[in-house]
Amino acid sequence: MKKILSSIVVASFLATVASADVSSIDWSNTSLGADVGTTGFGITGVKQLKDYPNWAVRVGAHKYSKNFTTTDNKADYDFDLKLADVQLMADYHPWMTSFKVTMGALYNGTDFKGKITPRNSNYTFNGVTYSSGVTGKIARVDTKVDFDNSIAPYLGIGWDTSFNKSEKTWGFTFNLGVAYTGNAKVSYNPTYGSAATVADKQEIKNNLDVEKKSLQDDLNKYKYLPYISIGFNYKF
Repeated sequence: MKKILSSIVVASFLATVASADVSSIDWSNTSLGADVGTTGFGITGVKQLKDYPNWAVRVGAHKYSKNFTTTDNKADYDFDLKLADVQLMADYHPWMTSFKVTMGALYNGTDFKGKITPRNSNYTFNGVTYSSGVTGKIARVDTKVDFDNSIAPYLGIGWDTSFNKSEKTWGFTFNLGVAYTGNAKVSYNPTYGSAATVADKQEIKNNLDVEKKSLQDDLNKYKYLPYISIGFNYKF
């Protein structure tokens, strides 16, 4: 239900933007900028509200990806890390200065995907060893970690030195806050080799479930994503 409601809201917003007469939009008290932060490099637009001048609406998007590998005494891990967000925020400037308190939400597109390769030609899960390769019992194991909340509530503070300036000017931006991402979700997806029987496949699945639960329990301690960004913008 939450995903359906989010889709309706996004679709309605896009329909409104598409039908708007761009030439009639009041671009005063609007800024556009770039920043870098916890979820990568991005762009941000800010609009101070005419009827509620202490408030500004801020939208932004960020992205970063990286491949990395790590090892332990049993296996090599090849991971693709993807950081991504789309933000919709309300900034409240209580004293009409650069300081602000922020409330809003972000679409959390962060995930980890990877492949586990045994170092000694065997996989060991839950203390049980299996031969690897297409002629063994396990050809490969893919893993993924993402989060419960694709839409994460956000609360924070920050500064925007171009806010409430009457003249066109460059500004400095800083944001510090936290997003509630919920529990991380772990999955292990094995590709079985030709030597795996039906009973082997069920046993492998059961042992992978034990490994998954252990990792899941460790990750469940981290339900909040600390967020920090720094950047600049230009006030129209």
